[in-house]
This record gives sequence, C-alpha cells and structure tokens, in this order.
Amino acid sequence: AAPIPAAWCIVARRATSRRVMKLLSAGSFLLAAVNRASAVTPVEKVITLIEDLKTEVETEGVAEATTYDSFACFCKDTTSSKSQSITGGRDNIDLLSADIADKTAKKEEKDAELATRKSDQEELATDLQATETQFQKEQAVYEASEADLSKAISSLDTAIKAMEKSKPAAASLMSIRESVERSLALADIMNLISEPKHKAVSAFLQTGTTVDPADPTYKYHSHGIIETLDKLLMDFRAEKTQLGDDWAVAKKTFEDTIADLSKKMDENKQAMDELKTDVETLTGDIAKNREELVDAEAVLKNDQLYLKDLTEQCEARAKDWDQRSSLRNDELTALAGALEILKGKVSGLDTEVNRRALLQRAAPAAEPSLKTVAPHNASAPSFLQEVIVMQGSGSGSGSGSG
Repeated sequence: AAPIPAAWCIVARRATSRRVMKLLSAGSFLLAAVNRASAVTPVEKVITLIEDLKTEVETEGVAEATTYDSFACFCKDTTSSKSQSITGGRDNIDLLSADIADKTAKKEEKDAELATRKSDQEELATDLQATETQFQKEQAVYEASEADLSKAISSLDTAIKAMEKSKPAAASLMSIRESVERSLALADIMNLISEPKHKAVSAFLQTGTTVDPADPTYKYHSHGIIETLDKLLMDFRAEKTQLGDDWAVAKKTFEDTIADLSKKMDENKQAMDELKTDVETLTGDIAKNREELVDAEAVLKNDQLYLKDLTEQCEARAKDWDQRSSLRNDELTALAGALEILKGKVSGLDTEVNRRALLQRAAPAAEPSLKTVAPHNASAPSFLQEVIVMQGSGSGSGSGSG
C-alpha cells in the first residue's frame, strides 16, 4: 500500500493545494477500496471523482475568465476614456494659456491707450481753460473799447450839434469842451487825429468861453473845428464798426475752438469709459481663465495619476491572470493525464480486484494471521503494485502530456 501516495504525487505536483487534498482523498479511497468489493468498482469511483474535479476546475476557469474579461473591458474602456480626458485636458490648458496671454496683451494695450487718453484729456482741459480765459479777457477788452467808442461818438455828436447852433450858451460850450477832450484823448490813443488838429480843437475849446459866438471870428474858427469833429466822428463810427466786425470773427473763433475742445474732451472721455470697461472685462476674464487653468491642471494631474494607478493594477491583474491560467492549464493537463492512465491502463484490472476480494470473503471465517498473509504478499504482487508498475512504464507519456 505504501507506493500509492508516492505514485499519486505525479498528479498532485501539478495541481493547486486545494486540488491536492481532493486527489489525496481519491488515493485514500482507492487504497481502501482494494479491501472490499462493490457494485461500482473503486477505479470507476476515482475516475468519477477526478472527472468531477476536472469539471469543477473548468467551470471555475470559465467563471474567472468571464470576470477577468469584464475587468479587462473596464481597463480598456477606462484607459481610453482617461487618455481622451488627458488629451482634452492638455488641449484645454493650451487654449486657456493662449487665451490668457492674448487677453493679457490686449489689457496691456488698453491700459497704455487709457493712460495716453488721460494725458490727452488733461491737455485738452488745460487748453479749454486757457481758451475760455483768453476769450473772457478779449471780450472784456472789446466791451470796454466798444463802450469808449460809443461814448466818444455820442459826445462828438452832441458837441457838433451844439457848435452848429447859431448862439450856443457858454455853459453848453463848457460841457462840450469836456466831452470833446475825452473824445480827443481816445482819438489820440487810437491814432485817429493828427497832433496839429488836436491842438487846434483844444485851443478853440479853451478860448471858446471868452469869445462871443456871434463874433464872425468865432464862426470862422468854429467852422473848421466842426469839420474836424465831423471827420473824427466818422472815424469813430468806422472804428466801432471795424471793432465789431473783428470781434465777431474773434468771438466765432473762440466759440469754435471751445466747442471743438469740448467735443474732443467728450469723445475722449467716452473712449476712456469704454477702455475702462474693456479693461475691467479683460481683468475679470483673465482671472476666470486662470481659475479654470488651475482647475484644468488639477484635473489633468488627477487623471494622469489615476491612469498610472489603473495601468499598474491592470498590468498586475493581467500578469496574475496569465499565471493562474497557466497553473489551471497545468492542473487540467495533470487531471487529464490521470484520467488517461486510470481509464486506459488501470480500469482493466478492476475485475481482478473484485475477484480477489470475493475470494478473500469466501475464505474461512477465521482471520488469517499476519504470518500467513505476509508470505503471500511478498511472493505475489498486489493490484496496486501492478498499477504502479504500469504507471512507471507509462510515466514518459504521462509526464509529457502534463
């Protein structure tokens, strides 16, 4: 009986530890079955046990293959999904980076333009203020000149009318002299009267109070003075007209300049407001894009780490699957080899086993002693020993198939 466990190790060496216990149980069963006869032979029972074990291994292999196929599909699909996510993430990061660079450049341009327009606005405001101040000064000068001319014209007109009367009163001549002297002073300033005529008029006015207006000498001298005053009056009126015309042109120039400066300031202010809005918008967009860029980089990093871990796990599982598949194939090969030996070389001796068992049962009821049994066992090989011999002779083919 001792050679059976050693022979069974030919199969057990190629099976897993769980299968070893079943195979050893089958060997023990075969050893016990030698000592008793049964309707079903011991070898048939062992064959059935090994076939069941082989079926169990195949079934478990199919189930594990199904599970591994699902896991492999998960690895493939998830790897593809994460790879696409990583590629898309990189593209998104590139787009965000380019967008940030573009908007930053635009913001810098608009900041520079805004600074230039602020400087222009200050210059326009300075020019406008200077123009308005000059306009006010020249308007004051015009108004003063116009008032002086108007007063001089009025005074001369009054003096001429008084002198043309046939008998002007002395008091009237006194008032005429004062107004005419003011008009002469204005005429000197404006270069409207020559110095000799100025002196002549002044001398006449000085003596006018002591001369009788009815005196022919007075009439003679007054006639020349009136002509001088008439001419001066005409000059004053012409000067006033020219002054008004010149002021109208100057006034229009000032008003046009002020309007143009005001318009430029309004347009520049509107452009500045638009630039400020654009800068604020770009600043917000840049900040938003930078947040998105940080998030995109974090997602990309997580995807890369996840893909790395997934790849390692999938590769480890694939390696484990290959090893388990190889071991399972070896186990099935070993079981198939055992079945081939049992069915082809051992099952034919089953009848002999049963026959010997029946002969032993037909012997006297008294149990033979060890001394009587031993010589028989020593001289005649048992069934199991014959099986071992046959396995030894066929071990080449059996090991080759395993």
